[in-house]
Amino acid sequence: MILPPQTSLECPSSNTLSKPFVIGGHGAFPFVYSVPTHIPPPPMPKGMKYWLRQNVFNNASSSASEASSSDESVSADSGRASGGMACSLSPGVGDGESEMLPMYEFEIPNTLVGLIIGIRGKTIKELCIRADVKMIIRPHHNPEKTDTHQICTVEGKRDCINKCLRLLRRRFPSNRFPDLNLKPVMPPPVPCPAAEIFGSQPTNLSLPDGVRCEVVVSSMLNPGHFFVQQPTHPTFSQLQRLDRYMLGIYSQTAGIPDLPQPCAIGLLCVAPSLSGWFRAVTMAYYEDQDEVLVRYVDYGGYARLPRSDLRQIRTDLMTLPFQATECYLANVQPADGTSQWSEQANEEFQQLYMNKIVEASVIGYNVEDQIPVVELFTLNGENKSIKLDKYLLDKDLAKLADPSKVVPVLPK
Repeated sequence: MILPPQTSLECPSSNTLSKPFVIGGHGAFPFVYSVPTHIPPPPMPKGMKYWLRQNVFNNASSSASEASSSDESVSADSGRASGGMACSLSPGVGDGESEMLPMYEFEIPNTLVGLIIGIRGKTIKELCIRADVKMIIRPHHNPEKTDTHQICTVEGKRDCINKCLRLLRRRFPSNRFPDLNLKPVMPPPVPCPAAEIFGSQPTNLSLPDGVRCEVVVSSMLNPGHFFVQQPTHPTFSQLQRLDRYMLGIYSQTAGIPDLPQPCAIGLLCVAPSLSGWFRAVTMAYYEDQDEVLVRYVDYGGYARLPRSDLRQIRTDLMTLPFQATECYLANVQPADGTSQWSEQANEEFQQLYMNKIVEASVIGYNVEDQIPVVELFTLNGENKSIKLDKYLLDKDLAKLADPSKVVPVLPK
């Protein structure tokens, strides 16, 4: 669970937070299945890591490299980071596959930027090394403050960020530098090309009917019930950027309201998981415990969390379509005719279909909740195609399902 920063600084409230947003037509609560505490997404497949590194992280790395090379032209009294950005040469800077770390942003008056950077970047590099953080100074995102202030972003572990802030305050005491208050500021709206296509209203990605498409099983309840992502969809490359952006916003919990009580069903919100913050929708509210069942809309899976752990979502975080599609496996059910799959069936599914790119084809929709029913295909070690439902039947791990529970798609 995410803990609030160990700092007494208060974050000013932001008018960019949305009112609670109700999602219409969300997926039905899976009453047949026991609700897990949380089903985390699997590690990202290697092919996806390479793709993200080429399409997302290279752009960020090139910006950082250009900024770093400009440090040498910054004097101690320049008052502005040369080239528009100053980037520290901090230890532990990852290559895009590293752990997502919290970010803390605050304003720096232009008159103090040169002092914080130091001659040839000496001061900012020393702060980064001593606190084990990464620091970037960039132009202010508020046009009204671009001539007077810049933004300093500190990225690292919580304790390291707090140490960096203490070192800064020690070097620049408030009695001598009252304009440097170190109070956190809210980041600007997330830059997302999807907003131009989809607008600000939330949308769900859907799988094409009757056509094989590449997917990744991002979360699994059992072999018959899982979530998939579409790595070849044009909006998928924006997801990791959104994850990092949300981590930076919601790690600063002060000033970000939680969900109202009692909690309504179908609210789009932000929920913690695995050292991050992710978009979710409320599925059920347990008033006696003040807990909420949520479904993670970008990675799939369910979690039952205290209402106080959930946060209202900013409107600019709604633009990216929800990346996870909930699915049922076609043609089969557990071998004993119940809703419980065997441990061996779970293991076979994880070994063959998780942590890799596979293919899915929608053959119909469940008559009760309209969730797509799909066939899954993958390749074995001999490069032969494996159809999951047939594989489970051949292994006596499943039996044929009732076809009347599926509304088939019309042939094209």
